[in-house]
Amino acid sequence: MTYHTMIPKYTEADNVTGCCPVFHPEAWDNQIFDFKEYVFIKEYSSSIMHIPLNLGAAMTKAQKAIDLSHQAYLDQYLILSKDLSPWKTEHYFLVKGEVEGYSLEKIEGNYLAKVYDGPFKDMSKWIKSYMDETHAQGLNVETIFMFYTTCPQCAKTYGHNYVVILGKIQ
Repeated sequence: MTYHTMIPKYTEADNVTGCCPVFHPEAWDNQIFDFKEYVFIKEYSSSIMHIPLNLGAAMTKAQKAIDLSHQAYLDQYLILSKDLSPWKTEHYFLVKGEVEGYSLEKIEGNYLAKVYDGPFKDMSKWIKSYMDETHAQGLNVETIFMFYTTCPQCAKTYGHNYVVILGKIQ
């Protein structure tokens, strides 16, 4: 495992769909990330038993604010999602600076990334696998974030539905 203070960058060639960039799992899998160099804005979405209700609207609202404030990175992309309950999820959008209507958030600590690929119905299996692997390595996981690397349409286009689980390790 390698420790990183910067997240992987994308190139212009990765912008195939004009929506979500091509994801490179090898740049994330089994890597440790410290996000201390970055700031985020936070948005919420509603769920019913962890099934998103207004995720598209929440994502569109935050992305529009980021775009209007000109605070998006052109070569980096990261949205971290964390279920607060079966009814509510918070999403952290990577930004360069101040976004109107939002306060800046920091995410501290070291996060071990593990990449999974497949249908969302396998999420509970992926989380169990992640927890089993980290426990076998003697690591304690404090918080888990999900990085859904592409929207459903881009995942279909690319033929992969990569999800990165990032656990804050101690």
